[in-house]
Amino acid sequence: MKKLYVASITPFDGNNQINDSAMRQLWDRNLAEGADGFFIGGSSGECFLLSREERVHTFELAGEYTDRTEMFAHVGAISTEEAIFYARKAKEMGIQNIAATPPFYFGFSDKEIAGYYYDIAEAVDMPVLYYNIPSSTHRELNPSQPDLAALLKSGAVGAIKHTNLNLYQMERIHDVNPDIRCYGGFENCMVAFLAFGCDGFIGSNFNFMLPQYKKVMELYLSHHDDEARILQSKSNCILDAVLKNGLCASLKYIASCQGIQAGEVRKPMCPLTENQKAEIDRVIGMYMEIK
Repeated sequence: MKKLYVASITPFDGNNQINDSAMRQLWDRNLAEGADGFFIGGSSGECFLLSREERVHTFELAGEYTDRTEMFAHVGAISTEEAIFYARKAKEMGIQNIAATPPFYFGFSDKEIAGYYYDIAEAVDMPVLYYNIPSSTHRELNPSQPDLAALLKSGAVGAIKHTNLNLYQMERIHDVNPDIRCYGGFENCMVAFLAFGCDGFIGSNFNFMLPQYKKVMELYLSHHDDEARILQSKSNCILDAVLKNGLCASLKYIASCQGIQAGEVRKPMCPLTENQKAEIDRVIGMYMEIK
């Protein structure tokens, strides 16, 4: 069964504080739309712009939903100690899955990266989802590198969020360890990821157009390939506008238009201009077919 997880935004109120009621409202809606779960505190959630207390608070909110759905808590940090702190807090809240970007900035070696994941997994006695997003971390997950290959075989990593257009790399990861679940992190290539055997997706645009992406997947899995590609292309026109105008700001604007008071993005990110809002409105009106 291929699963679709929403890479959740973090709504803010008028005082730039986390808006608990809006978060719950969004999750409730996504669950009604058929979401299989949520990825909390990732890139779409402005993770590294949140304070320590705010990151823990998002885990507390997610803990309210663990009897209803599956949750992934992103605990990535530059410091192993900090990542372990978040991982332990998430586990205390009953969150079923821990995810982490590799540490960045200092140019850590592959051995150091592997050690980071071993330490997190050992600290919470559960495997970690490796959040593979080289466009942001500038760190490639090379499954032929000995330290990383050993990590993938060890059981310390149980899943990958493959936010990377290198599908050959995803296939090689599966070859190293067929038991690792590989989730596509780029919904703009859903059809291609499915062809390469991914186990589902963790997507940002699922916040506001999950039914359309569910339809893309259903069409492909039922062998309606041409229809799947056509709907994929229409969905990509929306994603292009979202990325062009700023992922987080666009997601929050669209959520607010749909009745979820998501607020603005954290600085130094910029809010949308009126022209940018108009462009997003136009593109959604043209290409969003399933609501």
